[in-house]
Amino acid sequence: MKYKYYSLFIFLLGLSWMVTACSNDIDYTYKGRNYIQISTSDDPALSENDDRAISVDVLLATAVEKDVTINFELSDNTDDILRLEGGTVQMKAGEKTASFKVLSNRQSLLNRQRTITLKVKDYTDERMQPWNDLRLTVRPNPTLPELTEQQIELIHGYMEKYGLNLNRFMGEVSCRVEVTFPTDEIGIFSDTETRSFMGKTIITLSENATADRPILKMIDNPMGITSFLWEIYRKETVESEFWIYEGSRYISMLEAVDFDVNKEIFSVVLDDLELLPEEKAFSFVRPVLDIWEDEVETVPFEYSFTAWNRWKQMADEGGTIVVQEGGNMVETSVSDLIKEGITLNPINCLVSAYIDEDYWENDPSDWIEPKGMYDEKTFSFQFPWDHVNSLGYTQIRVTYTLNE
Repeated sequence: MKYKYYSLFIFLLGLSWMVTACSNDIDYTYKGRNYIQISTSDDPALSENDDRAISVDVLLATAVEKDVTINFELSDNTDDILRLEGGTVQMKAGEKTASFKVLSNRQSLLNRQRTITLKVKDYTDERMQPWNDLRLTVRPNPTLPELTEQQIELIHGYMEKYGLNLNRFMGEVSCRVEVTFPTDEIGIFSDTETRSFMGKTIITLSENATADRPILKMIDNPMGITSFLWEIYRKETVESEFWIYEGSRYISMLEAVDFDVNKEIFSVVLDDLELLPEEKAFSFVRPVLDIWEDEVETVPFEYSFTAWNRWKQMADEGGTIVVQEGGNMVETSVSDLIKEGITLNPINCLVSAYIDEDYWENDPSDWIEPKGMYDEKTFSFQFPWDHVNSLGYTQIRVTYTLNE
């Protein structure tokens, strides 16, 4: 997925073009900083045993005038959890793009999630300057849940009753994801209209399954989009200019919970994916309570976020913090702040409009019918999705390959 800061970066690219195009008589060639930007179109999260590489794109503000070398490094990479392949990038004169890969060393050392930061280490052109870092998430090897005897009996029953081998839908299942953003969100929530990437999901039999109703539960990386949801959450909150300003109550909240984006854990599960054998389809849209406790028909993602857990605990324990109010510092209860919307609850920004009908009514429409289906080789889902500051529906399409 692209983690880019394009607004200013594109301005610099445009500036470098304008100053070279104005006159043939005077050398207006851009002589400012040549910024080094790094990004990825892949899912920036890996399980430690994952053999998938994360491809990193390198983009310079302007083409180099002479051959250069850029070295990259991994910060917080204790025990060499990740490694770089081609992490020394060489560019010839006239070039401005390159790429290299990040892979797991597959040592199975982690017992909790870790954030590792990819950074520019050094470079041979003194005009260069790093533009951004890239955060990568490494999760411990997924633990496949053991089925109870009752669940095993249910699975055997589905085979006898429907001819449905549910084992092929379960375990670690690979998927391909395509995310298409509303046109008006390009440059705000995404730098491209469409992203495509590979992922893996851990799927098991839901506790809600019965003899007549085969129901699945995605317990890790549901729909392959946990990293995408985490990205949108950050852009709606801790990376938003509406949060981060002097005197902001949001900043007071972040300080109170000792927020550290590199240490927080954001996780998602998705239950109640019911297979309809006669139609070879899925039913998965459900009523979900939004922040106002109103029911919204949507995909029922369940979110867990460590910073929100701490903030909610402070509220439950009657905690207070000091915040700015009218130029004065006042003590305010955490519970009251949450009621005012000073919260880290993912539902606050990730559950918005209903998706069973076209709420946005954009022209042209960006709504797609939510549906799931399966055949002998794959199962797939498509659905519209939005968030609190959306400008329309983001279209999400996911295709899983059935296990053999």
